[in-house]
Amino acid sequence: MRSQWGFFFKDDTSSLSYCFLSAIIVCRPCIHVERKVLNTLAYLCDGDARVALNGLQMAVQSQVASCPGVEGPEQPLHPHSCSIVLIREEHVKEGLQRSHLLYDRAGEEHYNCISALHKSLRGSDENAGLYWLARMLEGGESPLFIARRLICFACEDVGLADPAALSQAVAAFQGCHLIGMPACEVILAQCVTYLARAEKSVEVYQAYAAAKACVREHQGPLPPVPFHLRNAPTALMKNLGYGIGYKYNPNFEGPVEQRYMPAELKSVKFF
Repeated sequence: MRSQWGFFFKDDTSSLSYCFLSAIIVCRPCIHVERKVLNTLAYLCDGDARVALNGLQMAVQSQVASCPGVEGPEQPLHPHSCSIVLIREEHVKEGLQRSHLLYDRAGEEHYNCISALHKSLRGSDENAGLYWLARMLEGGESPLFIARRLICFACEDVGLADPAALSQAVAAFQGCHLIGMPACEVILAQCVTYLARAEKSVEVYQAYAAAKACVREHQGPLPPVPFHLRNAPTALMKNLGYGIGYKYNPNFEGPVEQRYMPAELKSVKFF
């Protein structure tokens, strides 16, 4: 089976207005919508007509439910079945919030916003970091999800340039777990600010990526562990030569000449 990729682009204001007016005409004569509602929908839906129409539908259903001539919001509307219902700006905002469409925790915005936060911290922009944090939290994102991503950032992008960053991120996760929303907002804000201001280093991240590639891309059987590095808890293992020749570093005052990599990889460097 073959598949095709397609892209959806944001609707402009004129296209959105046409969609809104078409939907409103269908609802007449029972439903009237304030003109500024259209501008509010166009602003909040960010170019997505589906978001706007769903928000409008939620607002209409909510107001129609209180109409004397209609028993439920799903009942079809008839010209003389109910009195005039006026949809105001606050009704639409409430409808959008109730439909959970201002921030989609399971959709693309979930990944777009966390990516924006990560890149803002990498660029040491504390203001942008706080903005994306607030946008996610206000949209209903899980604070524990954000805290886990901050732990990853502390290791991947700050690293050994500021080892305390990992402790800050782990403490933020624990604080969010213990306290929860909304009190944990400032905990995450402090961690985001710390990570944005911290010195950055990807040395360990890149070195481990190289070590992982060395193992995965090795041709043939992986080299055995050198005998002098093996533990020898039994007499049989000692007789086989396990641990023989190992130099216990604390017994020496200075650096110890000893090979720790397999013989065929002795020249490999990850740093």
